[in-house]
Amino acid sequence: MLLERIRLRTFGCFQEQDFDLHDGINLIFGPNFSGKSTLVNAIFFTLTGKPIVPRVDASAMKNPKAYSGTAGLQFTAAGESYQLYRATGKRVQLRSKKGDVWQVLFDDKRIRATELMLQERFGIMHEQLALTTFLREGEIFEFLARQSATRRDILHTLLGIDKLIEVRQQFIDTRRIAKREQGRIRAHQNSLRYNAQNVNEAEIKRIEAKLKDLETAYGAETSDSALVAEWVQHKDRLQKQVSTLTRQQSESLSGFDDVAHLRQMIMTIEKAIQEASGLETKREQLIQQIGRLESEIEALTTVCNTLRTLLESGEQHCPTCYQEVEREVIQRIVDEKQEEKSQRSAELEKQKQSLETETKNLESRHELEQRLQTLQTRLTQYKQCTQDIDKIQMELNALSSRLSETGAQQNEQTLSDTVTTVDKQQLKSQIDTERKKLDKLKQEEAVRLDRLGALQRANRDAAKIEKTLLSLELACTGIDKTIESLQQQILKPAEDELHHWIDKMQLFGETRVDLQREHLLPSLSIDGADRSLMLLSGSEKMFLYLCFKVALARVLGNPGFFVLDDPTLHLDGERKTLMVDFIRQLAEEHQVVVTSYDEDVRVGLEGAHLIEMTREA
Repeated sequence: MLLERIRLRTFGCFQEQDFDLHDGINLIFGPNFSGKSTLVNAIFFTLTGKPIVPRVDASAMKNPKAYSGTAGLQFTAAGESYQLYRATGKRVQLRSKKGDVWQVLFDDKRIRATELMLQERFGIMHEQLALTTFLREGEIFEFLARQSATRRDILHTLLGIDKLIEVRQQFIDTRRIAKREQGRIRAHQNSLRYNAQNVNEAEIKRIEAKLKDLETAYGAETSDSALVAEWVQHKDRLQKQVSTLTRQQSESLSGFDDVAHLRQMIMTIEKAIQEASGLETKREQLIQQIGRLESEIEALTTVCNTLRTLLESGEQHCPTCYQEVEREVIQRIVDEKQEEKSQRSAELEKQKQSLETETKNLESRHELEQRLQTLQTRLTQYKQCTQDIDKIQMELNALSSRLSETGAQQNEQTLSDTVTTVDKQQLKSQIDTERKKLDKLKQEEAVRLDRLGALQRANRDAAKIEKTLLSLELACTGIDKTIESLQQQILKPAEDELHHWIDKMQLFGETRVDLQREHLLPSLSIDGADRSLMLLSGSEKMFLYLCFKVALARVLGNPGFFVLDDPTLHLDGERKTLMVDFIRQLAEEHQVVVTSYDEDVRVGLEGAHLIEMTREA
């Protein structure tokens, strides 16, 4: 992409003006407040739809007296001529030249559609342009002051793996839920103790056979009416058991219309818990954002205090760069930084309120989880009671059939009253004892079988959750390896290109930088010793950061130009000469747009296409 013309309409300090650009070096030269940075901002805004200064509203770039502002670029790409216009009201128009006529290819206000169109047609992405193509004032300090997590997020966006990160996070959230479910299942398995050997089966058969013999003998000695009376008494006992179980069943459904209502409530709570599964991650992100904002506010406070000290000291020259102190300019910078600090503070307060809200939401989810566990226990109790009632009812039905066969259903109470007059009390006592043993054994066997069934279901659930966890682990591992491979394929060439430019500029001694491990240049190794970039001089930071930009641009893809806003700021004469040489080397392969107010730069870049700015313009 070769930039040919900047076109401005009620944009910034310009009412209506065009600026031609040439191949090679373009020097935008003029004093402060003459509009140099506005031209840089116009190029960035036209391509990305965002101001070059982060967290500034696009409407602030228009002329104060106008309703809207428009910035445009005329450029060539792949041999075709284009005009791209963008208004602060979000409307974007792309034109293509066919012969001598400009035809509209795209005209839309949708931000997402615009970004996709520019990315597909010209490869334009905001983060990539900001980090590899443009250099704005104060960018180095802001970049180095970023937290490691923020630099890592930028790296992921540049490498195009941010979507992979989102998918991996979804897998991690799902794995966290699966592990919690696995813990619940294991606790349930531990609570289901049972005897695997059916030791009661043979004893039950023996007692049933003995009871049959005893009842036959008892009937022969005391008449059939006494045996029927025994059956009636046993039926009464079973009915009492049914009544007790029915009462327990009703207690488990207390507060609900029926078991379907209870199940519906459990499903509703489970769905609510599932929908709130990402609260921990969101809360952690808010904590990180609050930490970043607090660091930025502290840094801005330090800058403002330093500049105020310079103003109050009465010094005529800056003790760092030895340039003449322009108090009005410094005061404006202080005001801008103070305004930015206020914005950060407002954003910090908003993030703290969001954190408080998410914390309350997380507490509500924990309450829901406790409620869910209680309801699941009640549902399990209801199912157990239902199974016990069904078993006892089967036995009742059998007794009723036997009573029906004897034709004694109408005389049950009478038969029950006469049993006390029957002789053979010892035989009757023996029958009662055996029947109690039989009832107890059957109850134990029912409990054992129920526990066995519950344990088998729990084992199946545990096997399923194990397979799910294994699949999630494999998925996370696969994504991690993909991310690592992409980082190695892109960042290793970027490191080589960075070392090439550092050696070419002869900045340090033996220098090594690990972009992948250090998340985009927070430190480097000089002559075998680790050294933080924050400890380097201002000029060393500037040159190293520019080499870093060029290296990333070479690997990630440069649109064909670089835009450097006052790169010689705070440099001494020797370093200015080195910077001019750097720009000339860069211009051998790329179009370069440079802004400056320094006469030494103007002389050093003699022969460059000059755009001279004045405060009157």
